[in-house]
Amino acid sequence: MFLISERKTTEDFHLIRKYCICGLWVYYFSIKTTYVHCDVYHYEYLLLKITTKEQYFIFTGFTSTQQSPNIDFTKVKLSRNADIKVKSATDRRWCIITDLVVLPGDLLLLADHNNQSVKLADPASGQLLDQLQLPGSPHGLCLLPRDRAAVTIPGKSTIQTISVTMKKLSLQNVINVNGECYGIDYVNNYFVVGFHNPAMLALIDKKGNIYKSITTDSINHTLFKEPNYICVATENTSKVIYVSDRGTSTITRLSEELQVLQSFTDPALQNLHGLASLGGGQLLVVNSSSSSTLSVLDVTTGQVTQLRGQEEDLNSICCVAVSHTLGTVYVDGWFGQYIRQYTTRQH
Repeated sequence: MFLISERKTTEDFHLIRKYCICGLWVYYFSIKTTYVHCDVYHYEYLLLKITTKEQYFIFTGFTSTQQSPNIDFTKVKLSRNADIKVKSATDRRWCIITDLVVLPGDLLLLADHNNQSVKLADPASGQLLDQLQLPGSPHGLCLLPRDRAAVTIPGKSTIQTISVTMKKLSLQNVINVNGECYGIDYVNNYFVVGFHNPAMLALIDKKGNIYKSITTDSINHTLFKEPNYICVATENTSKVIYVSDRGTSTITRLSEELQVLQSFTDPALQNLHGLASLGGGQLLVVNSSSSSTLSVLDVTTGQVTQLRGQEEDLNSICCVAVSHTLGTVYVDGWFGQYIRQYTTRQH
């Protein structure tokens, strides 16, 4: 379903809806449109941008958060590209990037915990485009519909929503929650949030109310200690939630209604941090047990495969993101001035 983000007249609205329902909307825009440009973006977005002779429209709708990959990541090697600068002239401290997400257009949104800011970076130029100061130190990031994002601020017990338009960042709403919020994603109009003290996973509405939460499994075993990273994926026709928990060294797979479907533990997966859905039943996981590594978890078999490559330099990382359009993996973490980016190739 498409949502109209800018109002038209009532007459035009009903005309657009009529053509959409009938499958003839292309005809309407062929008459009234100067040009049509369509981009299918990953990570929850399908943006159809249409410039008309009267007004500019943006139609936004959900597409699959889990794209079917052209690459089997268990058979991939990494090749390092030029780094992306994330330290700005106004930063007073070393950057600690706790999370990053790939935006439409393959820009990067970063949470800089140490400098209490969210940053927008361009991998193509290797430079920062914008920086937005926050009222506290951020941790988790996720994308929202209509060119927006959300970031958790654990020390303030808040979720801050952000506008990302025209390569500029701006503050939107502050959502107060009850507890230290860390990992975050978005599913079915709810935030999926991981909390500390007490440790739990919760579905939260836009006013900060808890719709549903979970702390233990069906036999009353504690599920979470530090649910710091969350990602939502689409498997078949359903959404599933993956939670990376450093305290339990477990990745938990849940339904969109927070029913536990599966748990993954492995000696190769210790001190877990960031994760990203790769599609095809694969997850990319940051393992920071001794020296940081990137591992591929095949959720259909439970097999764990470590990613390797020349000059991979995966030390001191805690977060990861993937551009499916570019076939690029981005990582960063503790005390760095640059995001590391890698192209993937089969071996």
